Amino acid sequence: MNLQKVNEFFKKDTLAQLLGIEILQASPEKSVCTMVVSENFLNAKGGVHGGTIYSIADFAFAVASNLSGKVTVTLDANVSYFKPAKDNILVATAELVSVTRHTCNYSVSVCDGENRLLAKVNLNGYRTDTDINFD
Repeated sequence: MNLQKVNEFFKKDTLAQLLGIEILQASPEKSVCTMVVSENFLNAKGGVHGGTIYSIADFAFAVASNLSGKVTVTLDANVSYFKPAKDNILVATAELVSVTRHTCNYSVSVCDGENRLLAKVNLNGYRTDTDINFD
């Protein structure tokens, strides 16, 4: 997969652009995304907001799942938070667990810059019949 083409396509994702999420690796089986958390995305106690953690996980899912060549949307998600980040770096790794013609499941691990597991997000997606082209 041409990472430059993937990055060009996902520049249209305005939330990911606002958050500053970068795609490091992209395939239908696995994607890796990272971001530097600014003070705009902290909670009232000064820690990384849970919504920020979910957002990078959902974006990593969107990258991998849409690289199947079909527009894929999130059906549902389950987030388990384990510990707060020790720094302002987030890395989300989405890995394909299961796929059928119209559904897919990905497990996303979100770690901080010290590679400490902060959260696991399980996402189910629906693959539409609409083609998507990254060429």
